[in-house]
Amino acid sequence: MPTQTFFNLPEDKKKRLIAGAMKEFSAKSLNEASISNIVKNAKISRGSFYQYFEDKKDLYFFLIGKFRYNYRNLMFKSFTEKDGDFYEGYKLFSEKYIKYIMESEKFGFFENMYLHMNYQINQEARVDFKQTSSHKLPDGKRIVDVVKRDNLKVTSETELIDVLKYILSMLNDTIMEGFWEELSVSETQILFSKRLEWITYGIAISDKKEESE
Repeated sequence: MPTQTFFNLPEDKKKRLIAGAMKEFSAKSLNEASISNIVKNAKISRGSFYQYFEDKKDLYFFLIGKFRYNYRNLMFKSFTEKDGDFYEGYKLFSEKYIKYIMESEKFGFFENMYLHMNYQINQEARVDFKQTSSHKLPDGKRIVDVVKRDNLKVTSETELIDVLKYILSMLNDTIMEGFWEELSVSETQILFSKRLEWITYGIAISDKKEESE
């Protein structure tokens, strides 16, 4: 996380540093990115950089965190719009999420993130399902509060969160595949929708009752 010194900076200097970092991370992966280029882009000294962040990874994950907040709100709104229906809510969220990522003005940043995604980056990109969707909500609702569980085989909030996390990882894998295979937004949306349907409704076509008879 950034130091308090960073948060105390004037807004224009914070924006300049973030813009300089986005430029570098849009051109290169985390491993290949250079602090020298970041400070050059931001027009600050290298010494100043280390007053704000521990290293380039610290800055990179801070940037991911800024986008993660938007994802959480998007997911909350999608489930709310679909009255908590698990399949329809996640499907709507995934369509908007994929479109947001793959048509973003920050396309280069996201492309590099997904093409070089590893376990740690995947974890950092995850939504926190226990947090409230927005600090402005007076009732403090969370994503898990708006997902209906009646027709789901989950017995606790913990299990529901595990399922939501698992499918989010599958969504990230699908977006990564979309970048690698150079799929269009609609092709990536269709690919994930099919996988979501498999997970939600299963892939078996035989009826267990008929088989037992």
